Amino acid sequence: MPAPIDRFIPVTINLQDASIPQVSFGTALVLIDDDLIPLDKRKLFTSRAGYSNFATTSDIYKFSQIYFFQDLVPEKVMIGRWAQSATNPYFYCGSHETSYAVWELVGDGSFTVTDGTNSDIITAVDFDGITALSQVPTILTAAIQAVGAPNVTGLNTSAFEFDSQNRLVLRMSTSGSSAETVSIVSGGGGTDLTTSSYMDVANGAAVAGIDAETPAEALTAIKNLDDSFWEVMCERSATATQLVGLATAAAGFGKHSTLVETSTDAVNDASTTDLGYQIKDGSISRCHTIHHQHTTEWPDAAAIGRFLPEEEGSASIDWNALNGVKESKLAADGVSGTHFNDTEVAALEAKNYSYIVKPGGGPPILKRGRDADGSEHRHVLGADWCAKRIQEAIALMRLKNKSTNFDDATIQQIRAIVEYYFEEGVSRGFLVNTDDRPLTYNFPEGDDFTSQERASTRMSLPNAAIAHLNVAAETIALTMTFTI
Repeated sequence: MPAPIDRFIPVTINLQDASIPQVSFGTALVLIDDDLIPLDKRKLFTSRAGYSNFATTSDIYKFSQIYFFQDLVPEKVMIGRWAQSATNPYFYCGSHETSYAVWELVGDGSFTVTDGTNSDIITAVDFDGITALSQVPTILTAAIQAVGAPNVTGLNTSAFEFDSQNRLVLRMSTSGSSAETVSIVSGGGGTDLTTSSYMDVANGAAVAGIDAETPAEALTAIKNLDDSFWEVMCERSATATQLVGLATAAAGFGKHSTLVETSTDAVNDASTTDLGYQIKDGSISRCHTIHHQHTTEWPDAAAIGRFLPEEEGSASIDWNALNGVKESKLAADGVSGTHFNDTEVAALEAKNYSYIVKPGGGPPILKRGRDADGSEHRHVLGADWCAKRIQEAIALMRLKNKSTNFDDATIQQIRAIVEYYFEEGVSRGFLVNTDDRPLTYNFPEGDDFTSQERASTRMSLPNAAIAHLNVAAETIALTMTFTI
């Protein structure tokens, strides 16, 4: 008898324009609140070679160090800006002059700051005697702060700076969405500092301030700019409520999330407020939760950094040796890690948490690797990879063919694509093809469609292909008898 189907994963191929570019499953996104990521850019990419450019005290550096410190090294990671508090509006200049000697020749510089209604003209800006480019924003800041009663609100407490992109920026002291957006324009006589010889404001832009946002709102803003990430993580300061919202948003976008709960409520089977309980209780899909009591560590970076370089679906996220993390339970000394007792393990596993252990005193590993709904995290990635690649291949088939019709030739091409990726799923080990659990294809012939179906121009192929997931053996119980 064939094995019964205990989990059904529907795959709907919607042939939209956005499906044609290849989806990047190997790119992770972590949300971090840090001014190093300008709000107008919202995200930046870093690599193993590039993260060391950030301050060693920053979360960007700490996360990246662990992410790229695993045995298999990811190619890159996307760092996304999450604005936990209201941000300042700012104006960034274009390709400003980078030679201090050019600025040093100016003794009567001028520019105007305007919010569109009110303006302040800044004159007699003197750079004489400067010896480094870093002194330019200092001189500009002194000039605007010398305005006793500015027409532009907050100008006399604002400042110029070079941001992480090496852009010359006027950052206002006001904040939030209600703060006035400002621009720098010419005016005031003397040497016009707004030209391409100095500030190059024509190639700059004004950026509005925003109110404090949730991680889910940050994720939405980033996705609207760049949808290439697949796995979502978040810095430790987020609350369980914020992380539930983030998991919900990520699932809605068809993305995966790996989120960390540091509270010991996770090991309390009576708790209903911890992240794992809420994710499971809310039936939020595609979310993998890790319990880790060391609040300054990045177990998500270690686990995902080791997992994503593998071929999609080919390797489990659990039982991989991890670098840079301790066992998840905080030991009595408040520094080292130790093991959970049986009661704590039962509570964690009932809520489908993953956690880090050191079996036999060996290297740290992630145990479980299941999403909130009990699915293996690798299965979800494998099934998504399979569906998206089929979607892309069919879309490209349509581009290459003169026409796609309700005929046997078209259906055979679609079937060939599905068979190829299903067989690849078997090769990668997340699908099986055996006598009891076979790959099954139920494609119609061209003449099987009704005239009404043809008239609709929508070719529907329900349950055209069925496969069984290759479930991992989480524990192995071996009974042996020795006879002498």
